[in-house]
Amino acid sequence: MNFTAKEDYGLRAVLDLAVNGGHGPVQTREIASRQRIPEQFLEQLLASLRRAEVVRSTRGAGGGYALAASPDRVTVGQVLRALSGPLVPPELVTGEGADPALNAIPETTAVRGLWEQMRAAIRTVADGTTIQDLLDRRNDAHSDQGYMMHI
Repeated sequence: MNFTAKEDYGLRAVLDLAVNGGHGPVQTREIASRQRIPEQFLEQLLASLRRAEVVRSTRGAGGGYALAASPDRVTVGQVLRALSGPLVPPELVTGEGADPALNAIPETTAVRGLWEQMRAAIRTVADGTTIQDLLDRRNDAHSDQGYMMHI
């Protein structure tokens, strides 16, 4: 559950595709330039997202990347899992692979219960938030700036 630039860049890249993908595939260098993401790192992120079928790629002169589904069908959770795996490692909840003697310790049960709550809360937010939701937030924030009056 350690979110890094990898997850931040990945979400921004996917959101960029939602914003700019209406006219066909978007090239990596364009996303990298707009989002100020190192292009080589972005290519690695997009490859992970492609393998997870969050984005699709098109080769050739007019090629690039696009969302594999409409923004209202892609969740933040899908993007995060594609980039980093489980949001909370399952072994923290289940104790799988741990010393079986730990199950007899009351603190173990209490802490595992906490991890389960954390996993449920993160899932609620990550899986309940779509790229369309982020796109709407982006558009609302962007439109609010347009109405600002300076006196």
